Amino acid sequence: MKNLISSIIFLFFTILPIQACSDTNHQAIYILNKNGSSIAIELSPIHPFLAEYDRILILSLQGGKITKQKLFPDTGGYSSSNLYKCGPTIYLVKGYFDEWIVDLEAGTIIEGQCKEADLEYVGVFKGGGSNPWQFYLPSEYKETKLEAKGG
Repeated sequence: MKNLISSIIFLFFTILPIQACSDTNHQAIYILNKNGSSIAIELSPIHPFLAEYDRILILSLQGGKITKQKLFPDTGGYSSSNLYKCGPTIYLVKGYFDEWIVDLEAGTIIEGQCKEADLEYVGVFKGGGSNPWQFYLPSEYKETKLEAKGG
């Protein structure tokens, strides 16, 4: 019995941390144009065995400029974010709990909103279950209003 308990403790403290450390970041990317500029959201695991993630919004522009912004963390089922175009060089990333304006011309990411009338749905950063974390176009996933459901 003592050996069984020792084995369980050994497995718990060696196998689980190894598994947690092997989890890699996942990145979903929307390519903006032929020159390689992109908007991406990267998920980084924050829990050793639960599906909880830090989310980082990444703007990569031609010429190598990269801007990053930490988003509201996903502590269970809230990683999706819709992407909207608000103008020629302005995009909105709208999650369950936060909204960020991405300005391609200035190369910035700031917290804010666009006018509802100006929004053009571009797609969604989404994943979970058997679906990989990636960017989906409107033809793949129709727009869904992201609202937190609790209880």
